[in-house]
Amino acid sequence: MSRMCWRNIPANGADRPQSGSVENGRHMRLIMPEKQQLMWLQQLLLEHAPASRTAWRIWLETDTASAQAGTPAFLERVSIMLRQRGAMANLSLRENLLLPFLYHAEAEALLQAETDLPAVAEFLGLTDELDRQAGECSPYTHRLISLGRALLQKPAIIVAQDIHVGIPFEDLPAFRTRFAEALKQLRSGLLYLASSEQEDWGLHFDQPIRGSAS
Repeated sequence: MSRMCWRNIPANGADRPQSGSVENGRHMRLIMPEKQQLMWLQQLLLEHAPASRTAWRIWLETDTASAQAGTPAFLERVSIMLRQRGAMANLSLRENLLLPFLYHAEAEALLQAETDLPAVAEFLGLTDELDRQAGECSPYTHRLISLGRALLQKPAIIVAQDIHVGIPFEDLPAFRTRFAEALKQLRSGLLYLASSEQEDWGLHFDQPIRGSAS
């Protein structure tokens, strides 16, 4: 069992920051303005100065260890899907899918990702487009790249920021279906960052968590 925990989100009307967690198989939705989402995502991506365990603000717990946000051990198990940022335009789709493994992973992890790539590409419907430049692709394809990286990474937790925003209406059903099936395959936990609780994403979420509106 893996669980991502936090204790740095100001809650509306609360005297102290709100704490929470999401674990394997759970789907949580965190409601907060986009500006605050970006600030919170920085906490996940940037490696922090060494601190005592009690000072950590965001971290991952497993059955055997804990890892502070931003550290390699954390980012190996937590996949982050940013809104409207799925691919680098000057790389092929194949290179984009493997990008996290080219610079930040052990050789064994890269080899496994290359082995898994054909099946992931088939699942995404990208088998015949792997050598195409990402700059020529639609927002829908860029979002598929983000999902493909998660499938290759096999994370314990996925943090996704309004990833359906910008996808053409006609492509949304297919993306929702693939995203839901990917979660089922991976058995990952999902923390979905959204600007509004009214967004109809098509997934069942547990009780939403609300961040500060300030």
